[in-house]
Amino acid sequence: MDIGLKDKVALVTGASRGLGRATVDALAAEQARLVVVARQSAELEEMESLYPGRCKVMAGDVRDPAVPQAAVDLALKEFGRLDIAVVNTPGPRAVLPLEAQDSDFASAFDSTFYPAVRLVRSAVSAMQEAKHGRIVIISSTSVKAPKPFLCLSAAARSALWAWAKSAAPEMYASGITINALFAGPHQTGRALELGVKDRVIGRPDDFGRFVASLCGDTTGYITGAGFLVDGGELTGI
Repeated sequence: MDIGLKDKVALVTGASRGLGRATVDALAAEQARLVVVARQSAELEEMESLYPGRCKVMAGDVRDPAVPQAAVDLALKEFGRLDIAVVNTPGPRAVLPLEAQDSDFASAFDSTFYPAVRLVRSAVSAMQEAKHGRIVIISSTSVKAPKPFLCLSAAARSALWAWAKSAAPEMYASGITINALFAGPHQTGRALELGVKDRVIGRPDDFGRFVASLCGDTTGYITGAGFLVDGGELTGI
């Protein structure tokens, strides 16, 4: 099935591994052109050679306030447009609620909330002239059902989703959609870091294909929506 991504230009942050990397591979399989952003690594460097002529890499830390706009500028310089932005920001450290200090919350928002908001603002500015765009936020089930040890993630990601949901109607007036995927544990380094084991967890390649499907031509009426991707872990209605 052709979902309409051939030659579309997609920007993906946190792109070198985990769910971000799976998303890059899924978009590449649909023949999208790519700008991928992550901290310097061998995995980042290899992507440009894996997808020659269709992928530009940018080594940078999205916590640097200049990086989101620089990434959008790179897409416009290399490909002349931006159609898709996949917002994937670092997860805060695990800590119990009453042990979390003011500095922990500040760090969580600096890594997870502000970089995402900056990227969305920059992407929207680039998409408005074409009156078309797809923005997908890779988030966490902690938004829907906070886990005590992920209180920082729940706070920062919930704030981000509240902001994005509030912005969705204005963006939709310009033909731009914004949606979020609330991911449960997948086979990634983050899951290992959090000690997830001895249970069935998600496959990153499946997750990446779901992200790609939300970026296609048939999803223009879906915006401000959050999707649980957790294997039924959350049982609430």
